[in-house]
Parts: sequence; C-alpha cells; structure tokens
Amino acid sequence: MGFGDLFGFGKKEEAPFRVPREISELRTRIETEGRERYPSVDRYKEITRIASSVYDYLDGMIAKKEHAEEATRVREDIRKKLEGLGEKIQRNADEAKKEGKQDYVERNIDYLERKSMRNHAKTVFTEFLEEAERVKIFCAGGRLENGQTIESVIAKLFKTLSELSHNFIQKYGNDTDIQALKDKTLEKLSELDALFREHRMRFREKGLEANVEASLAKYRKK
Repeated sequence: MGFGDLFGFGKKEEAPFRVPREISELRTRIETEGRERYPSVDRYKEITRIASSVYDYLDGMIAKKEHAEEATRVREDIRKKLEGLGEKIQRNADEAKKEGKQDYVERNIDYLERKSMRNHAKTVFTEFLEEAERVKIFCAGGRLENGQTIESVIAKLFKTLSELSHNFIQKYGNDTDIQALKDKTLEKLSELDALFREHRMRFREKGLEANVEASLAKYRKK
C-alpha cells in the first residue's frame, strides 16, 4: 500500500482536499500530550517520528502542486502544535536543570535541539522544492504566479540551496535525517541540471545562463 493510500486521499486529481484521519489523529495526540503537566519525552519522540512521515507526504503534495495551499496550511498547523509541545518539554528540562537533575537535562535537551535543527532543515528543503517546481514551469513555457519572475525564482532557489548546504548538510552530515535530505537534494539538483542543459537558450534570453551554469557547476563537484 502506497503512502497516498495510507492517508486515504483517493483520486487526488479530482477529489477535494480532506484532512486524512491519520493526520487528525496526529493532531489529537499532540494536543493530548500538551495538556499533560509533564509530557513524556518518549511519547514526544514517537509523535515526531509519525510527524516526519506526514511532513514528507505533505511536502510531496506541495512540490507537485496537488492541493498545495491546503497541504501547506496543514503542515504549518502540525509544525506549530509540535513546536509548542517541544517548548513545554524544554521548559521542564530547564526546571530540571535548576534542580540539578543533570541526567534528565543531558538526555532531553540534546534531543530537542537536534529535532529543532531537523525541522528547520526540512522547512528550507520544502522552499527549495517549491522554487525547483517554478523553474520547471518556466522551462515548459508556463506562466509564473503571483507576479514572480524567473530571476527572483533562481535567486531564491540558490539561496535555499546554499542554506541547506552550509547550515545543515555540511554541519550535520552524520545525522541520518540530514543524510536523507542530502540525497533528496542531490536528486533534485540532477533534475535541474538536466532541465538547464535542455532549455539553456531560455535562460540565455533572460541573461541567466552564466549565473545558473556557475551555481550548478559548484554543486556538481560535491
């Protein structure tokens, strides 16, 4: 059973967007745990594991422009709820630190910090995917939305790529989540490189050929 089947979307090209039961249950779990005076770190880890799969699925919808607005709103709602739960656990850890409970602090603060880093990296990666899709639209002769220009799209594309590379992939390359993100980034870069080679003249007409070529060449070496 595919991930789409797991979340029960049916015929995505025709059916209106409905929040799947599994995502509603995830929200409920986050809210229930947040009402606890001392939320369980183990349960928090389990919830974030489920949320990570949900993020991946919603990111795919956003990148493919399938109910992208609704998927973005759902993703942001989950992120905020989970962030609030993490902050509550962090406050508990800070209180434990004041009380000298060092084992609790060392075990939980490190986890929360790494989780925050991973979530930030995935947010930047989603922005990178969105700009990559806009490049594909440009190459296909389509029209960019919301008054965007290919110049602004290219600038944002390589800005997010640089942030991914310097702030996450190079700094946290041993983290399994970041390694997976690196693989996905390189795969998307390969697609973009092929697009650029095929539609080089379109970029040349916009005066972007040299900029795109130099930027892609820098990442081809890695």
